[in-house]
Amino acid sequence: MVHFGRYIKAHRVPGWETYYIGYKQLKKKINECSKHVAERSEEERQEILRKFSKLLDSQVEKIVLFLIERQGILAGKLQQLREKAEGDLPDQSMDMTVTLLSERASVIEAYRQIGKELLNLLQYVEMNAMGLRKILKKFDKRLGLRLREHYLLTRINHPYSQLQQVLRQVGIGAIIATISRNLAELQSERWHSYSSFSLGNNVPRVAPTKEPIIKAMEHEYQKLTKEVGILSFIASAFLLQPSDEELSDTVEEEEYHRWSAYLNQLNTFLYMVNYYVIVPTSDEYAQLLNTPATLSGVIIGSMPLTATISAVIFTLWSNKSYKAPLVVSTLLLILGNLSYALALPLNSVWLLLLGRALEGLGCARAINRRYIMHEVPQSKIRNFSAAFVSASALGMTVGPALASALSVVNFEIGGMIINYCNASGWVLGLAWILYLFLILIFFKEPNKEHSLGSAKPKQTFSDPNEEDFGALAPLLGESPHKEDEKKNRGAKSFMSVLWDITLPIQILLVNCFMLKFASEMLISEATLVTGFYFSWSSSTVGWFLGALGLTVLPSSVVVANYISNKFQERVIIMWTVILTVVGVSGSLSFAPFIQYTTVQYVTAALVLFISTNVLEGVGMSLLAKMMSPRLSKGLFNCGFLSTEAGTIARALADGLITLVGRGGMTNLLNFTMIPTLLIVLGTFAFTWFGYYSLY
Repeated sequence: MVHFGRYIKAHRVPGWETYYIGYKQLKKKINECSKHVAERSEEERQEILRKFSKLLDSQVEKIVLFLIERQGILAGKLQQLREKAEGDLPDQSMDMTVTLLSERASVIEAYRQIGKELLNLLQYVEMNAMGLRKILKKFDKRLGLRLREHYLLTRINHPYSQLQQVLRQVGIGAIIATISRNLAELQSERWHSYSSFSLGNNVPRVAPTKEPIIKAMEHEYQKLTKEVGILSFIASAFLLQPSDEELSDTVEEEEYHRWSAYLNQLNTFLYMVNYYVIVPTSDEYAQLLNTPATLSGVIIGSMPLTATISAVIFTLWSNKSYKAPLVVSTLLLILGNLSYALALPLNSVWLLLLGRALEGLGCARAINRRYIMHEVPQSKIRNFSAAFVSASALGMTVGPALASALSVVNFEIGGMIINYCNASGWVLGLAWILYLFLILIFFKEPNKEHSLGSAKPKQTFSDPNEEDFGALAPLLGESPHKEDEKKNRGAKSFMSVLWDITLPIQILLVNCFMLKFASEMLISEATLVTGFYFSWSSSTVGWFLGALGLTVLPSSVVVANYISNKFQERVIIMWTVILTVVGVSGSLSFAPFIQYTTVQYVTAALVLFISTNVLEGVGMSLLAKMMSPRLSKGLFNCGFLSTEAGTIARALADGLITLVGRGGMTNLLNFTMIPTLLIVLGTFAFTWFGYYSLY
């Protein structure tokens, strides 16, 4: 987005400069409007929306009028060529055949020239459509308002909308069809006439090769269709369910309960501590219970495995309440930690696995994500999404560090053994008990009436019936068949943008799966790998993982305050996936050809860990923006889908560690990291395939 103004300047057609979207002027206007926007009253914000909408209408009008003018010029030229072609009568004499061939060659060249002019016009429309989308996105981002969907919704399907000329491209499509058909026929007739003249009349008619200008026009038309599809998708978020009920889902500042949001983040932190606290000691705990050390993969993986089940239950439950499932989740985590702690004195590996399974059933990350997406004001979602990732990263840091700090614990109380392996169960059980009291006392249940459709719609924009139309007002009043149009366009738009809706979401979920698989593989096998190659103790591994987690906070600050302001989210996603490839590749061992060193392992782990955590933060923010309102309700909401993708990835990674570990430690690293590398490369290919659908 930062370089788009320069891109327009570099690629615009000479002589058309004044007819492009005034991207630089619109950016300047946004910068002016964004000053002290938080301090402005609601009336002042409405005035900003109204004026900027009118400014955009003026830009669209300029673009459309020029587009219609150029289409008329091209149509006139095509009409003249058609009349000229109809006036050419075939003649069998040699002189007339030569003349006819010469005339047809000139007509073909004329069609090619019109094709080049149309190619410029296609690029002009695509560039302006892209500029409109980017400037709307920039307006929403800088001012913390939601103009983009509303503006497109009120302009995209109105019977007198100028924007339809940009989005539907009926005239351009007709001109492309005319040029393509006539060029193909002229080329075929020209070849047949030349062959008859030089080789005789018994020559079969062969289809000529497609003209390069036709290929270029078709390619540019596909690019334009893709850009228009993105604009249609943005509007479809409201076209799919345009009732006032959906507009009531926006959380306003006065309804936002700060302490509940903080407790939601605290739940994320404690859960991640609970998840990773056993990583440094899981192999030794397994050996104390007379089982192989490689069972650590099952011990770690049993938690995300059962979390996939609880995610479904808690997601459905959160349609009605947030507090009740959080309370049940906390109780399950208390019981799980108690079982984990008692497994050692009772010498039962099954009690150990039961404890981890109960902890997985207590996973409330789907609730945590959903709360951020639906119960936090739009202007704060980005900050809370970043805080969610930071809380997760901090939990990943504190967990192993806590295990290392508890490594000195070794005593008995009433014959009950408490040592460095099971002490974390007692500590975290107590922490969850304290958290339960905080939830019961301070957590405020959000108003769920809007989810049931009974709340009064919130007035986010001005009344469109006012004399001075608001940002949502139809251009020339209501259509006489408004209700029928809404029903027809809703069904039609859903079918036409179905692929556009699912592709970017699929890409982001695949990235979520990949990053969780890669990071889980790194962390879960850290104790086994470092013990085998470098003879590290469990305490050393804990401090290493703790130090690794500390890198996430500064990297998140850099991304949030610098990189995200310079580059689009999709660019950041592509580069973080590439860095993940580098990190996984660097983790591979090439012994005995090259000695596997501590420097190699630590460097690769650092790159892999930072890249996956940055990718999670950017991906979660983009997923929240791109998720349709219809898909953000019920079971298949943003929080549920991303949580399921992550927990399944964790379970598979931990299961692979246990499976490969049964064959010995020698090939554990490569036999787990090579499949990880294949998954990362596949994710890179899929992301590259749908790169331009991520906006």
